[in-house]
Amino acid sequence: MTMNDPLHSANGRPRNEQDAELERQVNEALAGQDLEAMMAQAAPPPSQAPSPDGKEEKSGRHGKDDPLALEVKRGRIISVQGDDVFVELAGMPGKNQGVVPLTQFERTPRIGSIMDFVVQSYDESGGLAILSREGAVARATWDRMQRGTPVEARVTGTNKGGLELEIVGGIRAFMPASQIDFHHIDDLSTMMGQRLEAIVQEIDRKGRSVVLSRRQLLHQRREVNKKKLWETLEAGQVREGVVTKLMEFGAFVDLGGAEGLIHVSDMAYARVDKPDDVVKEGQKVTVKVLKLDAEKQRISLGLKQIQPDPWEKVSEHLKSGEQITGRVVRLAAFGAFIEVEPGVEGLAPLSELSWSRINRAEQAVKEGDMVRAAVLSVDVANRRISLSLRQAGGDPWVGAEHKYARHSLVHGTVQSTTEFGAFVQLEPGVEGLVHISELSNKRVHAVTDILKVGDQMQFRVLEIDEDQRKVKLSLKAVEEPAAEPTDEGKSAAPAAGAGKDPGKRVEAGKPKKKSKGLLKGGLE
Repeated sequence: MTMNDPLHSANGRPRNEQDAELERQVNEALAGQDLEAMMAQAAPPPSQAPSPDGKEEKSGRHGKDDPLALEVKRGRIISVQGDDVFVELAGMPGKNQGVVPLTQFERTPRIGSIMDFVVQSYDESGGLAILSREGAVARATWDRMQRGTPVEARVTGTNKGGLELEIVGGIRAFMPASQIDFHHIDDLSTMMGQRLEAIVQEIDRKGRSVVLSRRQLLHQRREVNKKKLWETLEAGQVREGVVTKLMEFGAFVDLGGAEGLIHVSDMAYARVDKPDDVVKEGQKVTVKVLKLDAEKQRISLGLKQIQPDPWEKVSEHLKSGEQITGRVVRLAAFGAFIEVEPGVEGLAPLSELSWSRINRAEQAVKEGDMVRAAVLSVDVANRRISLSLRQAGGDPWVGAEHKYARHSLVHGTVQSTTEFGAFVQLEPGVEGLVHISELSNKRVHAVTDILKVGDQMQFRVLEIDEDQRKVKLSLKAVEEPAAEPTDEGKSAAPAAGAGKDPGKRVEAGKPKKKSKGLLKGGLE
């Protein structure tokens, strides 16, 4: 044995009995065989083999001070079954087959390929060596482990603070929950058994403890990917990404190195109240790059821009004069916005919401109401549709002269009062006026002395003009209806003073004067 044989210490003696036994097995397996030589031809010599970081190691794949050099075995891929890759190992009599997870390969390996593996343990019941792929991450040892060293570790347990791991090479380690990923992971148990690549963050050689950070490694890779991304990113491109965070104003999407923002207005053509109504955290999405700001490192993205614009076909199925059913999505001081179809909204002005007199849209409709509306006009170029709710229900004044004939009694509700009278609603869209002089036979000082807003009572129709949309009402005429005429056409209740000389005036309340003759005893 040579001094640089990894099975021996510096004085050439075996490190322990197990190592001596392994040395004996290796020597027996190699006696008279050329398998190692054949496998050596399939790969560069150790002195030329690249290290995991892409640089050549000066002292070969394993130096003389590496106590774990024997754990690296060269093997040939013999089959791939499901998520497992089976390997035939060299120099391991009786234990010459192993298995390695397919996930450790960038792509499915070719049958017959020869490469190196790290022997982690033995499954005696199955007769297989449990292997891991060497090369993606450098194997760790206490002697050469430093802060910042990339390592591979398997999750063996969890606790409230984070993950318990075992680094390739048998070293126990811990990873705080805050260092697992960029985002919080609610259930750490889902990571049990996973192999993670991480950066050595802290080393306590005396206590033989190591703290790892996967987040730090992800950050390093992210910076590399970010630079590459900005070199190729252009406005108008369609990219794949993952939703990382939801805010009230939109959603952040990771494009693979840099995050962009989908503003809530660019999520869908239809109105979006909450971003989580459209996307969820962790969801894969296809987005369009709308705008770039390299100086501020800002990326504006659009989700709706990759979907067909619903306005492009509006003119094909929506014409002026038609009636539609829509949902009230927003109220404004000047009217109500109604969703005609997903992504297409129209405006019903305040004057077109009701035949009744209203001051606010809330008096006619509420958000979420399903309403019937008539289409007044369609302007696709400016994305405007004018709607009318009142015209969809028909004009209530049509036929009003017959419905509210002269001298008929009608029921109404007082809508408002003024100094000169009160406006009374007979039905939505039809209002009449009761003048102050028609409220009572007695003198009325204020309209509100007789009527209040909201009062419901009977009125008599004095006059109606359907064309001018005017109705004159009377309250006092309800109490004192006009007398019916007699057969002779005269009033059954003649007015006071009827049948007397119209030329003579009789003053009410004054006694009739007696003649002088009567005062003298009636002799005259």
